Amino acid sequence: MSKARGNSSHPSKGPLPPGDGPNLHEFRYPNVPIKWIKRLDDEGREGNQAFIYRVRIAAQDYALKVFKFSNPKSNPFYWGTRLQNELPMKKAIFYTDPFYAECRAYGRIEDGRVDGHSKSPRIRQQTAVKCYGYLLLGDRDERWLMSQGHDFEADLLDSEVREALEGDTRVRAIVKHLDESPEPLHAGNIGRAWESVRLLNNYLKIYNMDIKANNFIGFRLADFGSSWTEPHEILQYLDKEGKDIANQKRGRDTQNFNDMIEEEQIPTRLRVVPTSRHQLRSKGEAPWAGRVLPKRRKRNTIKLD
Repeated sequence: MSKARGNSSHPSKGPLPPGDGPNLHEFRYPNVPIKWIKRLDDEGREGNQAFIYRVRIAAQDYALKVFKFSNPKSNPFYWGTRLQNELPMKKAIFYTDPFYAECRAYGRIEDGRVDGHSKSPRIRQQTAVKCYGYLLLGDRDERWLMSQGHDFEADLLDSEVREALEGDTRVRAIVKHLDESPEPLHAGNIGRAWESVRLLNNYLKIYNMDIKANNFIGFRLADFGSSWTEPHEILQYLDKEGKDIANQKRGRDTQNFNDMIEEEQIPTRLRVVPTSRHQLRSKGEAPWAGRVLPKRRKRNTIKLD
């Protein structure tokens, strides 16, 4: 059953996260009432970092991804390393929280290049499900969501984290395109899906870190809650500690993509071969390693301009 819940007026925070890195703008209708229509993700997966609803805002339907709170102290790359002594809590949140991970990734995707000084051409292909900006939900929306049994895990936010957030604990959400008939991954689009991942990794320096079939809609990635987008404090720290670990993280999407093809049993000649020994899976050499693969038909390259 649908419910209409309005957002209370709130001050804009500008692009998020703040700072010089990639960031995402606020949705153009921040105070328009939200009509909650139905949940789109698996209701049995409350352990996830977010949940997704079909909503209507200003007569248009969207997919709204609503995020739980997180505490940097739960991230092993923060509490388990010397990084906790080098990176203040206020800044650590921007590199460990799933909401900010999506903001950083989508900010880079919208711009289409690493920075204004990048010599690489701007990427025009849509590699991800379209994003329209972030929303900070009002009290009425938050109360309605809690009445549906959602736990935002605000109890994770101790006094140190709340201080870093400057006391602003409004529920965060990201507005995305709603696909009425989402297409799964299959043999016909797996090549384009890999091209999306390759462009994100190599040109935009976005590492999704969670490549799996249900994170794609067609050939486009839909979830960036686990992503690392350069410049990234954790990657910079790992680079200083030893490039082997950092390069393993940068190559993780490659290995996960190939594993996904095998696990989903997608009939394709495409094999994503790791580019270095550091990207081989820990359980041993991949079964296709060293195999001479049949030649594939030449595909049109993606145009960059």
